[in-house]
Amino acid sequence: MVIYELKDLENFERLPKKGKNLRYYLAGFADGEGTFSVSIKRVKKAKFGWVLDPEFQVYQHKENKIILTVFQRVLNCGKIHPKPGNPDVLVYTVSNRRHLAEKVIPFFEKYKLISNKWYDFLKFREIVMAMEKKKHHTPEGFLKLVKLALQMNKRGKQRKYTLKQILLGFPRDHTRGTEGERAT
Repeated sequence: MVIYELKDLENFERLPKKGKNLRYYLAGFADGEGTFSVSIKRVKKAKFGWVLDPEFQVYQHKENKIILTVFQRVLNCGKIHPKPGNPDVLVYTVSNRRHLAEKVIPFFEKYKLISNKWYDFLKFREIVMAMEKKKHHTPEGFLKLVKLALQMNKRGKQRKYTLKQILLGFPRDHTRGTEGERAT
């Protein structure tokens, strides 16, 4: 993307004039206002009764929508929508796994985060890339990715389910080799 492809945006004149500087700005912004997360959702009809749902998000007040629009244009993917329960806050979200693997992850591999969020990004990258290789289609692979996801974002402080609850909800015919873990 050439910086002048953004010339239709309000406040264009205040954007960095070099594309590389703009990308470093976005990386720094994501370092503070972004998140890499992998939700673990109970879905009874899913192969193992659970699904992994990776997402990259950046939050910003609606008055600063331009920042989210720049993310969307530079990464050439994702959606901008109001935050549920708080319409004054907008969220830029990329949840398409192929876009995560082909656009978001390479961006942050090149324009690195400097906060501890970098470690969440590394786990996020490992999970997304393993899912792209369909590693989550085996019980062992799925459980490995679940455990990795549970280590993210301050060790899952906001998690709805614990590993024990996930293992208890894991279909019995897929728990071979995990019996020792069922008690954790």
